[in-house]
Amino acid sequence: MIVRKNGNGNVAVASERWLNEQEIEFVKKQFFPPNTKDNMEVQYCLEVAKQFTLNPITKQIYFVPRKAQDDNGVWHEKIEPLVGRDGFLAIAHRTGAFGGIETTSVLKEVPTLDKGQWKMKKDLVGICKVWRTDSEMPFVVEVAYGEYVQTKRNGDPTKFWMDKPDTMIKKVAESQALRKAFNISGLYSPEEVGVGIDDRGNVAIDVETVDASIDVKAENQKLVENEMAALTQLGLTCEFKDGFVKVVGKTYGKTEQLKTLGYTYHSSKQIWVKKLS
Repeated sequence: MIVRKNGNGNVAVASERWLNEQEIEFVKKQFFPPNTKDNMEVQYCLEVAKQFTLNPITKQIYFVPRKAQDDNGVWHEKIEPLVGRDGFLAIAHRTGAFGGIETTSVLKEVPTLDKGQWKMKKDLVGICKVWRTDSEMPFVVEVAYGEYVQTKRNGDPTKFWMDKPDTMIKKVAESQALRKAFNISGLYSPEEVGVGIDDRGNVAIDVETVDASIDVKAENQKLVENEMAALTQLGLTCEFKDGFVKVVGKTYGKTEQLKTLGYTYHSSKQIWVKKLS
């Protein structure tokens, strides 16, 4: 049992272990898409889960295949670690500073860009408030349906957003509010990227969203340039391969800076890596 000090005094917080070797092998076989090779992508997903002590067996984190087009126009299927609301809540509870959460939805007018002109239009808005025991004011996030709804090629909402718009927009609001309140970076929820969680807690991929065209050439170039510039400031450089950035150079004493930039340390290979969005 770990005891942490917060605004309410001493709060007992149960310590959590991550997976043992046997459980890791089980996860590789059962929680990754069929025929997935044990490569850097798998190691990256597992390392992210380990860094945040999230357990795929209890459905706190999911490893989901997504399609993207590389700089050469070739389509690749990548596996993304996505965290459900319960995963974000687990992270929040472990801090010992989680003070509560409240989620509502309302119809309200929001600024919307329509044919190059900003107009006020009524939309479904998810509102989430998260309290910390060491802060007087709640962290508040509002997200509009029109900004986050996932659509098919013809512009219609995908199945989950069509059938459960209120649930989906609330989950987006909750994930963002928890990230904001507890300074969680580099993790996204399934609902933000066109993936749903069914009533049994299983991933349900909306095929029409996953298969939609994603032209990432220009965006990737911008990301590459930004990474190079940021690492140069630290006296480092990097290598790019299969959508990953590997830090090259002496990283001693630069741990916090690299974590701030979103890099994850792989202790088994003693390298810092980051996956381009």
